[in-house]
Amino acid sequence: MSTDSSKLASLKTYMLIAFIFNIIAMIGFALGGILEIVSWATWSGSYGIWGQYLAGYATGLLITGVILLVFAVFSMFIFFTRIRKMYTAVNTGDVATLKSLNNMMWAILALIFAGVLPGIMLLISFGPINELGRGPPPPPPT
Repeated sequence: MSTDSSKLASLKTYMLIAFIFNIIAMIGFALGGILEIVSWATWSGSYGIWGQYLAGYATGLLITGVILLVFAVFSMFIFFTRIRKMYTAVNTGDVATLKSLNNMMWAILALIFAGVLPGIMLLISFGPINELGRGPPPPPPT
């Protein structure tokens, strides 16, 4: 079972990296979305010679801001809670919970919505999580 403890140690590192970078991505998406919406509110009311162009540009800022806030919500509610549950399962050594939370679809969605590093860490950890709890392979036939 020493291989399981070494796998759990590496999985703990993978989940910690995914956890930290998911928090960073969530904060970045939220701040970016809020900044875009504030810029929209500022530029959409512009008058003068360039006002009509700034108002049209501001509409693009509004759309981008809403998309960034949607990414922040996906990152916060879906992936933050999932990675946190996986991280606590690795810390406590709860292999059954860890295997139940392991899913390739969530790793790909994390890659799309939560950022590259959390998604890659979940993709890397997919195989070792499935190998946890298995016995050693049978010896080759003679």
